[in-house]
Amino acid sequence: MFLQSAAPMEKRLFGRTGLPISVFTLGTMRFLHGWDEPHDSLPDDSLQNAHEVISTALSAGINLIETARGYGKSERLIGQVLPRIPQARNVFRLMSKAPPLESPRAMRQAVEESLTFLGVSRLDLFALHGLNNPERCHLALRRGGSLEVLEKLRAEGLIGAIGFSSHAPLPLLLQTIASNRFDFVNLHYYYFRPGNRAAVDLANALNMGLFIISPNDKGGSLYDAPQELVRRTAPLHPVHFNERWLLSQPTVHTLSIGLSEAGHWDIHRQSLETSPYWGETERDIHLRLQQAMRSPLDRCPTCRQCLPCPEAIEIPEMLRLFTLATSLGMDFHTRYRYEMMSPGDNWMPGNRAEACTRCNDCLPRCPQQLDIPAWMQQFAKQFPRSNPP
Repeated sequence: MFLQSAAPMEKRLFGRTGLPISVFTLGTMRFLHGWDEPHDSLPDDSLQNAHEVISTALSAGINLIETARGYGKSERLIGQVLPRIPQARNVFRLMSKAPPLESPRAMRQAVEESLTFLGVSRLDLFALHGLNNPERCHLALRRGGSLEVLEKLRAEGLIGAIGFSSHAPLPLLLQTIASNRFDFVNLHYYYFRPGNRAAVDLANALNMGLFIISPNDKGGSLYDAPQELVRRTAPLHPVHFNERWLLSQPTVHTLSIGLSEAGHWDIHRQSLETSPYWGETERDIHLRLQQAMRSPLDRCPTCRQCLPCPEAIEIPEMLRLFTLATSLGMDFHTRYRYEMMSPGDNWMPGNRAEACTRCNDCLPRCPQQLDIPAWMQQFAKQFPRSNPP
């Protein structure tokens, strides 16, 4: 017996796509056991878990399932589960994604493989995955590039709305949105990482669907929130506070929630139990958090005038992570994100704080007159690399 929704889940119009989408989307990157096993292996326990998760999500009122070519066996598992669920195909939507590819033939093949694995003749939404750097954006937007391939596939009726997902720095993210060639965008924007607000506003101005990626993992490792943060967001759990902050903004259309197992739905269900999403309780928590985060670093408006750094340090991200660690005890999240950073990485670009040479190139450009090199030195001391070269 799967969980039934106590009330219809709110749906919001997903921008110019015209699709009413539930405020929660089932993200399937991590929803199954052993998702990174070889593609030729679909163990029974993974199939059963996928069936339970999808059935629970749809019964709760979620009407969008999101996957990608890069999510291991996810597409194939979904394709085997869908014929076994009672919901009709027309009551939910499917989104998949693939990176932009050099060859138009390879791009078409990627979409056709998604259709085959999912067992459907048409995908409601398809996104170019990870437009995180200028090279990938060029592959997507150039004449004869991946976006033109998707437009042809849409004309053939194989896909519907076309979007993109991005972990790019804000200037590139804004540039890609401003091309006005996409129907929706999947991006990072959270209470503890609001720096992409300008991208949210631009997407809304262009009537694009707005999909929030991984709000409680990339948004602060909130499932494993430290006690200091839990105390400051009481009586709400940090997950609830973050989700309610996002849902209080009409420009945000849907949040991706990745359920590892069906029982994980419960924590998200609680975020929807009372309305409005932003009331006296949430305002009080917001005030407490802002008071806790008051420090010299809090003066940083993430204007990015300190960039570019000669050593490719992503200075605003360093300052944000250091503020979360020192003010709210979010050391785990800070280290988790910091350890992923690398100058040539496609998903987490940027050098680390210890690369600072104290060249002071950033100092005259900082409108807040922060001693950025000193803060980089302190960050490196407090968070020494656990994986040195």
